[in-house]
Amino acid sequence: MTQHIDVLPPEHIFTSPTAYADVDGWHAAAAKLRARGGLVRVEAPGFSPFWAAVHHKDIALIETHADQFYNAPFPILVDGAERGGGSPPTKNLVGMDGDEHRVYRSIIADWFGAKRLNDRKGEIDTLAKRYVEQFASGPAELDFAAGVGVSLPLRFIASTLGIPEEDDEKIHHWTTEFFGAQDPELSRGDQKTTLDGVIEEFSAYFMQMADRLRAKPDPYLASVIANAHVGGAHLPPDLLCAYLILLSAAGHDTVATVLTGGVEALARHPDQFQILKENPQLLPNAIEEIIRWVTPTKHFMRTAIVDTDVNGNVVSAGDWVLLSYPSANRDEAVFKDPFVFDVRRRDARKHLAFGVGPHFCIGNQLARMQLKAFFAAFLKRVKHLELNGDVQYSAATFVSTFKNLPVKFVLE
Repeated sequence: MTQHIDVLPPEHIFTSPTAYADVDGWHAAAAKLRARGGLVRVEAPGFSPFWAAVHHKDIALIETHADQFYNAPFPILVDGAERGGGSPPTKNLVGMDGDEHRVYRSIIADWFGAKRLNDRKGEIDTLAKRYVEQFASGPAELDFAAGVGVSLPLRFIASTLGIPEEDDEKIHHWTTEFFGAQDPELSRGDQKTTLDGVIEEFSAYFMQMADRLRAKPDPYLASVIANAHVGGAHLPPDLLCAYLILLSAAGHDTVATVLTGGVEALARHPDQFQILKENPQLLPNAIEEIIRWVTPTKHFMRTAIVDTDVNGNVVSAGDWVLLSYPSANRDEAVFKDPFVFDVRRRDARKHLAFGVGPHFCIGNQLARMQLKAFFAAFLKRVKHLELNGDVQYSAATFVSTFKNLPVKFVLE
């Protein structure tokens, strides 16, 4: 899919949704930016100027100095010379800092801890086998991204929240529009109309759910959030809905993207597919390599609170900084042969796809468990795998996923 990325100044790859849809072109441009050394100054039409951190060490430094770089008020890239017209987006856990972030994160922390996840391992394995068998019983040629790729992470996070299975399709549809609002093929006409509509429909769904759960609590996570008290009161509607949207949308879409991206990587690299089949003990490491390779979350933003030296670059108080995770995960200073997909890679776990510091992804272990369960079942059932047409990726600057993944396969 040609995005004409070569006509863009390299630093504009961070502001162009279509640039992210040209995966190889994007990475080639990012490599040129890394070669310059240090932070990259980005002054793109329609955006407030910002710095882009493209090196692994710079992102790690910024994220671990959360007292010097805040997520609020704009944790993701927004357009407009005044950063979205000066109006911050609705706050959720991602846009909180310090004590506020710790308090709201603690509401769900136990649900993503090792003990609770280990207790649910059997459930994850059962779901993984169910969807692999569903895949295996279908046609030998199919669009993996359209169905199978999303099924496991969607059903698991939905069941965690207490969302009934008959609502899975609705949740996924809203999520696709939410993260694909910049893509004309996925949006409702334009980005603002799409986001306003999706958030309104998501919020109506979750407020109805919260009202029911406050009247009659159940043992699921949405009930915990609906009945949580901060400062002696329930979460206000806007914050409650934003919290549940974050968990339901990001909680399945990013994992689904990595799962689908892993199938794509194995299809494009049959030697690696065969290595995994013959050496299943490599699977945990292969999962880290797949996560590094795909990196579904493309960036987060930070605002400098004080003047700070970032490995030789002075960032002034008030400056905006983009943390480019896909660039960090191809950083030549950290990863040997970073453009090689290698399931035996010794440095795979150094990736920053889950971030680092206080905002380290709370669902990282759940994501790993789901990916491991799926690929363990997948590798046992599939003998041969290959692409069956052109792959298309969504045009999005924040979370980019697959529009399709045509594959064909032969079963054992």
